[in-house]
Amino acid sequence: MRAKRLIASVLSCALCAGVMPVLPVCGAESGTAAVTVGVNSNITDASNNVGAAAVTTTTAKAAPAVTTTAATGSISVVTIRLGDINSDNKIDAVDASAILAAYAKMASNNGASGFTPAQTVAADVNMDSKLDALDASCVLAYYAYTATQGTSSIEDFIANKMNKPPVTTTTTKPPVTTTTTTKAPVPTTTTTQAPVTTTAAPVSTTTASVPASSTTTAPVTTTTTSAPVTTTTTSEPTTTTTTTLLTTTTTTQPVSTTTTDPYKVSSIKLSKTEIELNVGNGDLSYVTMLPATADKREIWSCSDENVAVVDNEGWIVGKSEGQCTVTVTSFNNPEVKAEIKVTVKDPHKVSSIRLTKTDIRLPIGGGDISYVTMLPADASNKAEIWVSSDNTVATVSDEGWISGIKEGTCVVTVYSKANPSVSANINVTVTDPSKVSEIKLSKYEMDLVIGTHDISYVTMLPMTATNIDEVWTSSNPAIASVDSWGNVYALSEGSCTVSVISKANPAVKADIKVTVRSKPVVTSATTTTTTTTTTSTNTTTTTTTTTAPVTSTHLIQNINGATFVDGILVVNKTYGLPADYGTPSLNANALAQFNKLTQEAAKLGLSIKCSSGYRSYSDQERIYNNYVAIDGIVKTDTYSARPGHSEHQTGLAIDVNSIDYSFLDTPECEWLAKNAHKFGFIIRYPKGKEAVTGYSYEPWHIRFLGVDTATAVYNSGLCLEEYLGITSAYK
Repeated sequence: MRAKRLIASVLSCALCAGVMPVLPVCGAESGTAAVTVGVNSNITDASNNVGAAAVTTTTAKAAPAVTTTAATGSISVVTIRLGDINSDNKIDAVDASAILAAYAKMASNNGASGFTPAQTVAADVNMDSKLDALDASCVLAYYAYTATQGTSSIEDFIANKMNKPPVTTTTTKPPVTTTTTTKAPVPTTTTTQAPVTTTAAPVSTTTASVPASSTTTAPVTTTTTSAPVTTTTTSEPTTTTTTTLLTTTTTTQPVSTTTTDPYKVSSIKLSKTEIELNVGNGDLSYVTMLPATADKREIWSCSDENVAVVDNEGWIVGKSEGQCTVTVTSFNNPEVKAEIKVTVKDPHKVSSIRLTKTDIRLPIGGGDISYVTMLPADASNKAEIWVSSDNTVATVSDEGWISGIKEGTCVVTVYSKANPSVSANINVTVTDPSKVSEIKLSKYEMDLVIGTHDISYVTMLPMTATNIDEVWTSSNPAIASVDSWGNVYALSEGSCTVSVISKANPAVKADIKVTVRSKPVVTSATTTTTTTTTTSTNTTTTTTTTTAPVTSTHLIQNINGATFVDGILVVNKTYGLPADYGTPSLNANALAQFNKLTQEAAKLGLSIKCSSGYRSYSDQERIYNNYVAIDGIVKTDTYSARPGHSEHQTGLAIDVNSIDYSFLDTPECEWLAKNAHKFGFIIRYPKGKEAVTGYSYEPWHIRFLGVDTATAVYNSGLCLEEYLGITSAYK
């Protein structure tokens, strides 16, 4: 069976490659038999591609290899090595391939193999007078034998290893008629009538053997001595005797021999040298052992079986996140190996963390939380680990609740328990609620004319601060001075800074940039002339904008004790309401539009709610008096309306959410400022307009005007007093 597989392999290689070797007559090699062929003087060997020889063959089994050209005159003698078809001094797969190719050619070429007579003799290695696949099988078997350091001749190998007796050939053929042309004197010829007797003298060959090795180069001396050949022909009554003296030729030349084991692996190729897997998934890299005839058995191993495992066929399965190396080694030649870099990932392991808050400000004793989202959403273990960088400032529970301990700052970190390399941070500031930590002003810039004055209203934060006393200073009192209430007086031309400082916490302050001029700056302004049609509380406004000096004319009406400017109900410090004005509820149109506003905000995940709507005269009176008792009249007038001067009494004003400055910087605050007008509302007391409205900035206080009028006011960038050309100051 092994011989058949070798034949199939060789035949496949020869036919696929399209190789049909043209083979010269070979020489002889040490340790093998030779066939000596006498060739007619006008016929050359296969290397000359001329004619064909008439051959008389005598096979000397296990005779030493001889490379000889012996001649007297033009006579030549060719020595053929059994099995060496291409005369390259080797018996190998190429010779077997040539025999198979010739065998195939005979089947389609009327029995002609394409071999020369010498090649035909060399190809019939089993000496059965046939050229067929069995000869190729014998050649391959012998080739495999010599590759494992076998030293017997091919004849002995075939006789002993292939279980056949040595081949003895006796050939009886008609006498050979030889025509010899020689420069020697013509021999004496005697002819008798005796029977014909032909005797061939034995050939004496001396060979210097070469020790067996994988690669050997050594001088080889070959001596061939041919004894005189005497041919006696006797016939009745004539006897003819012909004597030919052959010369002795000695040839010395180096011989190089290289032996390669066709079954030994020399290298390994892989279809992949890097593989990336998810935990639980598998993959493989296809292996090619070279040469193609090599023993292809594999040994697989993994550098870290906690990360990945590999079976005997090279199938790699990911076990846990990490990296390792999978190695395939030749069983036949363990020195030859190849490596695969394997990276394993866990798709269900937390890779990032998101927080709803990354900055938290707490009072001592207060608490807060930032909600956590572990990603990916299908992570198998979303457990959290919470750590505070300074537990004396703030602590954090296992659920992420942060508690303020003392004034200071720290960082609270949440880690993924399953993957601690993934984390997110929260910057925490803890304040003393009884201590001022921030000061806000109604204005941060003043542009004054000499002899005038202005004020910026102050809010000390937090609202729970127990000492909110102020200290006012001017960087240059000669330009602008300031009193203990914060009134700034313009004295001379120039610029300076007026600052307000917390008396209880001098590290906290706020600044006002003051510019004093000797005379007012005259500029042109944009004036809006408005025609308003009012039905109930729905207002439709058409505006025409022109550039003109700062003058305007507006229609002011007093209806049932209430003031309407251009049809708009106005309530501020200048214009008030009777104690019995209004109905005890929000205006129906205002309420309907506010409901639409909250619904639209909710679609974006925002929560806007009414915290204070309609207030009666008496409600406002109670609220105002309470503030006066705490802050005094002057300060209370900056943020609370006196009874009869509150917009809440109209049922058209709404305070939303927290009604303090914690509403600032929230998504709801930002959205309301940009979108309230779309539902008919304006921010009634906007930032930077404190001197005009008479009240500090209130981002939570909105006033219903109707969509058209509210949009016109919003687009003008003016507060309602500026838009209507009115004042806001108590008389």
